[in-house]
Amino acid sequence: MKLKELKNIWTIGSNYAILSLPIVSYAVQPHWRNRYIKDKSDTLTYTASMKAAIAIPITLEEEFSSIEDAQKACENHLEKLLRYLFLKLDTVVDLQTIN
Repeated sequence: MKLKELKNIWTIGSNYAILSLPIVSYAVQPHWRNRYIKDKSDTLTYTASMKAAIAIPITLEEEFSSIEDAQKACENHLEKLLRYLFLKLDTVVDLQTIN
């Protein structure tokens, strides 16, 4: 399984990005520790978080050096999540008959 290009469904602001799907949402935003950095030339970091409509035993790395890195991590997490869900569903649903 390979995800399609997701860049068109990300909502991107000046310092955040949100990917919202029916079963899961991802948010990328500046890390809360950035407010304590006095020298803004230091590297600021971003945090990625996820909220899901179901319990998921797959963690998401949470600190990144750029919004783009965090978005890529969210997309990788989504791919793992979908793979996990389809494997679980395969035990109870005949996925071959779904069109």
